[in-house]
Amino acid sequence: MRRFQTLAWAILVGAWSSLAAYEAPPVEPGFRSLFDGSNITEHFVVKGDPSKWLVEDGEIVTYPGGDRIMSKEVYYDFVLRLEWNVSPTGNSGVFIRVPSQEDRRPWDTGFEVQISNEQPPRDLSHCTGAMYGITKVDPRPDETPGIWHTYEIRCLGDTVRVKVDGITVVDMRYRDPRYAEKMRDRTLGGYIGLQDSHVSKKKNLPMRFRNIRIQRLAPDGAAEGFELLTKGEKGFHKIQTGHGTGGTWTFVDGVWTGEQDPPGSGNGGVLATDRKFLDFEVSVETKPDWGVCSGFFLRSTEKGQCYQIMIDYHGKGNVGSIYGEGTGGFNSRNFDFKEDKTIVPVTGRDDILPLGFPPEEFTKYWDFDGFNEIRARCVGNPPTIDVWLNGVYINHFQDTKVRLREPGSFGLQVHGGKGWPVGSKIRFRNLQVRSLTRG
Repeated sequence: MRRFQTLAWAILVGAWSSLAAYEAPPVEPGFRSLFDGSNITEHFVVKGDPSKWLVEDGEIVTYPGGDRIMSKEVYYDFVLRLEWNVSPTGNSGVFIRVPSQEDRRPWDTGFEVQISNEQPPRDLSHCTGAMYGITKVDPRPDETPGIWHTYEIRCLGDTVRVKVDGITVVDMRYRDPRYAEKMRDRTLGGYIGLQDSHVSKKKNLPMRFRNIRIQRLAPDGAAEGFELLTKGEKGFHKIQTGHGTGGTWTFVDGVWTGEQDPPGSGNGGVLATDRKFLDFEVSVETKPDWGVCSGFFLRSTEKGQCYQIMIDYHGKGNVGSIYGEGTGGFNSRNFDFKEDKTIVPVTGRDDILPLGFPPEEFTKYWDFDGFNEIRARCVGNPPTIDVWLNGVYINHFQDTKVRLREPGSFGLQVHGGKGWPVGSKIRFRNLQVRSLTRG
């Protein structure tokens, strides 16, 4: 059933332009959906006029006079992801850490992450992405109306980070002297919510939301139910493969950094976990320098044979596809990088998951300057492997034969050979896993 649902979604995405209704992609591991495309009140309480909160074509559509909807559950540490579409001159927002569902001014008792296309444009403390009236955005994000934008809002302890279309625009702490006075009475937990189309009823402009999902976080930042493997440098060892003796790896502030040993020598290799895993959901963040060829290994042997999630960050490369490292050389790539770092879809194959977004929107799902999150689910043998890149469903692979004994390690790769630019590095952090029981 899982495979059927995944492939069905792939077909739908491939024909997205002909669909009458939006079909949400599979939710990434560790997250749960807060809107199934049909029922707003499953996870939210409407605190305004219910007639102003509609479901149209799988999306939440709200009109002036709807006030807000608030979650039924309280959230403390979490990552909230959603997409939004604002009308010209429109205004709305996302509420977080609101102490009560009944608060009439949730932007004061909790926080409002603003959404705005008002004219003239609002100042940097009241524009899109800003914690309304508290923090300025830097840089100012795209506020174009009539198109879909992405939000990622991360709350952990007294730290709040907001990404708009993949770009961090707010990264603040309650204790920062610039905000401390305004933070004094604000709590570290509360309800989340969505604001109505907050404009004059005379305008009657709609506001749209979709693909709303949330992940609770443990105090160490791991997803609830996941185990963080990079709390320290213990639990990893270098293995010798066809790429070399292992490369050079350093561990500083939770980040593994790898390069060839010595730089430019062609001697690479793999840093593998001591523990081995069977069926699992896994998440890791990576930051490669342009030009490197790397990968994240699943079910790796001590010789480096594995299912590799590609991190080939160079022209004609790919991130997120599955490659058979030492197991047949197959791959499931659905796009290629160009030398200018844009991407072009791979066409003419019916065995790959089509891109779920136009290629020109790749910048919404890849941070060229920071860390990027790769999530995967691997089950069965032959395995079914699904991959998400910064929250977007990027790859589905179903093998047809048994290639590896189980279980296997996770591996971090420095590619061997002279193609690795001298002095370039690959970085990994926040490696976390949740083991699954095989049915």
